[in-house]
Amino acid sequence: MRSNALRTRAGMLLAATLLPFSAFADTLYLQLAEVGSEVDASGLTASTVAERTRYGISEALKNATTEAILMDPQHEGSPDVTVSAKVTRAGEKYRLTYLLSTTHSPVRTKALSYDFVNPSLSDKGSVVMAKAVLDEAQKLDAASQETPVAAAETSEVPLARADAPMGEGLGQDSSGRELEAEEPRRRGGGRTNLDLGLALGFNSPSGIFGGELEYRVVPVLGLNLSAGTGAWGFRVGPVARLYPLGESRTSPFLEAGMSFNLGTTSTSSLTINGETEEWRTEKLPTPVATLAVGMRQSMGPMYLGLRAGWGFRLREDNWRTSDGRDPNLFDDLDIATSQHGGFLASVTLGVTLF
Repeated sequence: MRSNALRTRAGMLLAATLLPFSAFADTLYLQLAEVGSEVDASGLTASTVAERTRYGISEALKNATTEAILMDPQHEGSPDVTVSAKVTRAGEKYRLTYLLSTTHSPVRTKALSYDFVNPSLSDKGSVVMAKAVLDEAQKLDAASQETPVAAAETSEVPLARADAPMGEGLGQDSSGRELEAEEPRRRGGGRTNLDLGLALGFNSPSGIFGGELEYRVVPVLGLNLSAGTGAWGFRVGPVARLYPLGESRTSPFLEAGMSFNLGTTSTSSLTINGETEEWRTEKLPTPVATLAVGMRQSMGPMYLGLRAGWGFRLREDNWRTSDGRDPNLFDDLDIATSQHGGFLASVTLGVTLF
């Protein structure tokens, strides 16, 4: 009886001694190995994505059913699974891809991808994504400890489908609003960052023939630089465009700006009885304010722009005769038909660069 009691006590003591160690026997060690970003968005820089990933994993571990530890990048020990992250463009959306890889043989990898519209990662979305990463890391680690296979297993799972539906907060931006869940817009759906076009017009800021360069600051505001040649010489001017519908395939706009005519010299002549008399007129630099309405029609990587409006000369009859003579009928006719101002119209054909 006494020997049995001693054996029982020894077994209990051994179990109590080994219990703390058995709790760590199945601990999964993770390490965030590398984070990269190929997009120009402050909310999706490599450092920001790394910070949001560490935050999400730390929060997810608080409610995890199995033991896991996120190792510090400078930790000397070897992790069980490394996690790399990379942000790229997926058409008109952003794509965050996590690549999980085991560190012991046989090496197994898995890629989890998530497409979204807003260039930011919310707290709730980061935690949900981290839960998916933890679940897949545990499965990957467990599978690598089973019977070795001939080749490493690689698969890719859309992260939005691997764990939680959109309603649980995966698709939210930093302010808590749900991200767009519809299919990505087709190429040519109106999205643009920079437009470059050639224009033909009458009294337009881009002249009779010229070009336009437009940078879309936000979907509803574009900053346009128009330049070209007109009857009053070369002209150049900044223009601001307001797009009430934002980046849509057919996008009307309101336009306001300035057109600076740099001036030129014109010559008129009259031949009587074989003798030719010439008159030279200096057309001086003249600023013109412009207001217009228009429409931008997206056509795949190209676009068509139309506008019509009015130009307001800020200096009337800003010219002089080269020899100081009084203006004649030919001078008056030339000035009346060549001054920039009044009704304006133009058509632009261009390409979307970014």
